Amino acid sequence: MTLREETLPSLKISLAKACSNDFFTADTAVLFLTDKDAAAKDFPHAEKAAKIFRNDSRLLDFGALTNFIYETENGLKKIVIVSLGREAELTLKKVRKAAAEALRAITAASSAKNICVHLPQAEAKGEEFLETLAEGLLLGAYEYTEYKTKPPVRFEGVIGFYADSAKLDRVLSHSRIMSESVCWARDLVNRPGNVLQPQAIADEAKLIAEKLQLNFEELGKTEMEALSMGALLAAAKGSNAEPKLVTLKYQGAKDGKWTAFVGKGITFDSGGISIKPAEGMGEMKDDMAGAAVVIAAVAAIARLALPCNVMAIAACAENMPSGSAARPGDIVAAANGKTIEIVSTDAEGRMVLADAVWYACRQGAAKVIDVATLTGAAIVALGNETAAIISNDDGLSAALTKAGETAGESFWRLPSLPECREAIKGETADLVNSAGKAGGVITGGLFIEEFVDAGLPWAHLDIGGTASAQKTGGWWAKGATGMGVATLVAFMKEQ
Repeated sequence: MTLREETLPSLKISLAKACSNDFFTADTAVLFLTDKDAAAKDFPHAEKAAKIFRNDSRLLDFGALTNFIYETENGLKKIVIVSLGREAELTLKKVRKAAAEALRAITAASSAKNICVHLPQAEAKGEEFLETLAEGLLLGAYEYTEYKTKPPVRFEGVIGFYADSAKLDRVLSHSRIMSESVCWARDLVNRPGNVLQPQAIADEAKLIAEKLQLNFEELGKTEMEALSMGALLAAAKGSNAEPKLVTLKYQGAKDGKWTAFVGKGITFDSGGISIKPAEGMGEMKDDMAGAAVVIAAVAAIARLALPCNVMAIAACAENMPSGSAARPGDIVAAANGKTIEIVSTDAEGRMVLADAVWYACRQGAAKVIDVATLTGAAIVALGNETAAIISNDDGLSAALTKAGETAGESFWRLPSLPECREAIKGETADLVNSAGKAGGVITGGLFIEEFVDAGLPWAHLDIGGTASAQKTGGWWAKGATGMGVATLVAFMKEQ
């Protein structure tokens, strides 16, 4: 299942312009209204909406959804009113959340083939509100059904957008590309470990490179040995699956500096010799979410033709226990020459990233951003909706946080504490790959920094708590979230 030009990987939905008459001919008309709109009269069905709000003011609360059926000469039609709450408190995040939840509710309760939507506030607040509305609708429609023998019947019709924006075609195209890229990453992460092994990620990346005319490189075990990538190779020793280091490059600015997105691609993480508990181990198929995110982000950037130079480097391996697996106490040397004592084979993500960020620097990166489901400590520190940032550069960290706000994704920077940096120093080797639970998010990030060229701006995004969702809500579906794709694209738009 590769990136497609016209449809989402798991849902066939068309986006189109609409005129006011479409509100009276569509199967379902959806109005996203604030309290300010409740008194307005300049949009289709305004009088009906005002009457509903007068009868029950609770319907003005954010997220409230009501609908009614009325008869026309073309048959019965449905109007759905979705409340966005107070206009003064309206944000892009609220629009995205309301759109996703409304789409799920509408499609679950009807067999509509033709939906027309209107967001009156978009005209006043800007085109980004229309983009967000479209993204929310598409992301809310996502459901992973690749291995269902009888997939559920879902909406596969047309969503029309009633707006005066002269740039609506560009807005909808942008929304489709972004939503499709996020859903592509979700599909990849949701695939089981027996299907998605390192070679499968490399194959997917190669197909994307061919479609989008990107530079592609695939390194296997032999090439890694020639480059002395002892850290990455150690993480893969216990598996029969050959590790892969995959690079995609998009050059949209002739002489511009390069930004590297480096993703952790552990296709299944058993913990190795330091094996994980059996309960919940199946969820460890999502340990390659960082790799999926960086590939999807570069693909989206290329399709949007942003004027920047960016590369995705995916460090892919499977972490398994066997007679050939690395052992706790083993010492290996990374490509930059630093030696590492393996305290825990379950701290393998930072090992593959160690050699991958070093390789990014060799490829000419002027700044490096790594993305990884690195620690469970990220959940303890920040919960399941906020990802952690560890960085050596204030400006880079602030820019990523701001990009996350634009994308509707939450990040929080944690301090690079000197005692955490001291904790990863080794006695029998230069470094230890685990410093225990104390400050685990920070020590994990600082370990990776040891392999980035000195003085280079770097940031580590720990999506350990946000790469997968335990339940459907907002624009996240249960399973893989694709978190990070939209943030990286928003970040590069400002570079």
